[in-house]
Amino acid sequence: MDNNCPTQLEPTTTPCRAEPPPYQSISYAHRVQHYDSEQWQGLEPTASFAWESPYFGKAYAVTGKPHWEVRLRVKSRDLRRLMREGFHWDMSNFDFEATYTQTHLGGEKPSLFKRGWTCRRNFFLSDLGDKPYWTAKLTVFAREISVLKDFEVADITPENMTWACAFVDATTWGTPKAHGETQQVYSWLHDNPSNTWNNIYGDLALDGWWPWPKALIY
Repeated sequence: MDNNCPTQLEPTTTPCRAEPPPYQSISYAHRVQHYDSEQWQGLEPTASFAWESPYFGKAYAVTGKPHWEVRLRVKSRDLRRLMREGFHWDMSNFDFEATYTQTHLGGEKPSLFKRGWTCRRNFFLSDLGDKPYWTAKLTVFAREISVLKDFEVADITPENMTWACAFVDATTWGTPKAHGETQQVYSWLHDNPSNTWNNIYGDLALDGWWPWPKALIY
């Protein structure tokens, strides 16, 4: 797949082009502010989203288990805005030239090691405004490098999202640092939809990649 072509990650009427894209769209990658860049140093993730592969039965898959897992970690300077205006992104938000693969899981959470993942591939994306208010790292975990090579960003959809959560700095609500660096303010679990909550906006419908709440369609 050509990662520079528009996809149905979000609704679009623009067809995939056979010819080079207009000059204006070529500059998108250069506007991406990387998650680990100097501009975002010292800021902890404020939201995380997870997906699992919906495909089974391939030669490199473990029977009955997903053959990849994705974690999207988001840093935002304004979490309320990210909820209020919606978390929107598509292929144009990525800098695909910055993608890289690692054959280890150094620095990751123990739960990812327990799932048997041994390697990962990293992608970078951000808001494309003049003053980006969010940036993110999308990491794909797998057991085989071949799975990472075959992975396409378009493989992740709202349907195979497994969970999402959001946090605020503990001091924002007057909680001492000794009681935790962050406080969870949003939670959604695919397997437990009744146990979902948003301490910032309650049942306000959220657009884009937020999985819940969603506006009713009549």
